[in-house]
Amino acid sequence: MEFFPDAKTLLSIGSLHVTWYAVLFLGGAFLAYGLSLRQLKKWGYKEELIENFFLMMFPIAIIGARLYYVIFEWNNIYIYDPIRIFYIWEGGLAIHGGIIAGVLFGIYYFRKHRCDGLRIADAIFPNVLLAQVIGRWGNFMNQEAYGGIVDASYFEHWPEFIRDKMYIHGEYHQPTFLYESVGNLVGFFLITFVYKKYGRKKRGDLAWAYLTWYGMVRFFVEGLRTDSLMLGPLRVAQLVSLVFVAIGILGIFGLWDSLFKKLWPFRKEKPVVLFDLDGTLVDTNELIRASFIHTFKKYKPGYKLREEELQSFLGPTLKESFLRYFPAEQVDEICDYYRSFNHTHHDEYVREIPHVRESVMTLKNEGYTLGVVSNKIENTVRMGLSYVGIENAFDVVLGAEDLEKPKPDPSGLLRACELLNRGHDDIVYVGDSVGDIKACKNMGAYSVAFILDKQRASEMIAQKPCAYITDMKELITLLKEDKEWSDVTI
Repeated sequence: MEFFPDAKTLLSIGSLHVTWYAVLFLGGAFLAYGLSLRQLKKWGYKEELIENFFLMMFPIAIIGARLYYVIFEWNNIYIYDPIRIFYIWEGGLAIHGGIIAGVLFGIYYFRKHRCDGLRIADAIFPNVLLAQVIGRWGNFMNQEAYGGIVDASYFEHWPEFIRDKMYIHGEYHQPTFLYESVGNLVGFFLITFVYKKYGRKKRGDLAWAYLTWYGMVRFFVEGLRTDSLMLGPLRVAQLVSLVFVAIGILGIFGLWDSLFKKLWPFRKEKPVVLFDLDGTLVDTNELIRASFIHTFKKYKPGYKLREEELQSFLGPTLKESFLRYFPAEQVDEICDYYRSFNHTHHDEYVREIPHVRESVMTLKNEGYTLGVVSNKIENTVRMGLSYVGIENAFDVVLGAEDLEKPKPDPSGLLRACELLNRGHDDIVYVGDSVGDIKACKNMGAYSVAFILDKQRASEMIAQKPCAYITDMKELITLLKEDKEWSDVTI
């Protein structure tokens, strides 16, 4: 085993050579993958889905990048020695070919898995710039992607290792690899930390910004290079870069959105609308209060619940609430006692919330897919829906026993989408508690705070829901707006 046997090689073990080009290329790719995965997991995507995509897309992109390069260099290199097509360690990957191949596969893959391709692209493409920043240093180690001849004085204030590496075939050359690397790094920071916060208006804008920025940088840098792929007298990379810039600018100005709305494969569906039960579809506050007071009289006689304690029971699961006062081994028994009183006196204490019934039925008649996700057990949920007369309006009803974890974990919302055979990129969840809003935040869903109890308004607004309403009729008006139904702050 030998480290640094030559300028292009990091490690040699017998006939096996690990090149700097491969290490830097793969390092950039894995960094982009890690950053993209981190963002997509915040949006509720399973790691397995993203992992499988990258495992399949990566070799496809490499093949695309290699074929692209080989096609344009066939007459210069490979026609005389075709076996060199497979000598990928020598360099010769055209990033444009990799991007095209990766995008085509991504369209197929994410469409198959009911994911919004533009949302996925927004998470991935800015990180591709960072991968390209690192990958260009692989070109540097291979002494490729360089510019025209310059005098030695050009490198007077440059680090020696760059100057020495740019001494190629007896002449000094412009380090165009570095120009592009720096340009891409600037683009990464501008898109990720500036444009994302202050300029982005819709899904896809970060991807369009990537195409625009990278296209501009590559166009100008390519004009300085001496090893460009050529199509007659034209530099192929400059032509493709101009196409990227045009696609990106038109995307930012919304042309593709207008076009996609007219094409069946991209036509936007109405969002799935999910609801909490208590305090959202039915007013159970008095029932909950009476049930807790009754339960405490038996299991904690003499203890008087304060108003703030009664308020704190609205939202968490029964177990979470009772574990604050009783030993774990007693909680199941206490929950059963609570539910027995709750069910027996359900219709005595429950009250309808104004305009809920007509609003839900209006949404159903307008073609929205509706569901309920509650921390209550399903039987109790259906009692409340039946009391209001809206049980048949919902395509899915999930109670506590159906959830992997209770809210604020988003697993219940994601499970509802699976049962509805819908992706979770356009989800509206309406709830009246902090936990409901947090469940949305934990998957990037669009949260609507329904403020029925004025005492809880400030704490709900403090969670920064995407919208808040005080009358369920307002939800109908809200849903008519043309927007992306996800939390764009996540």
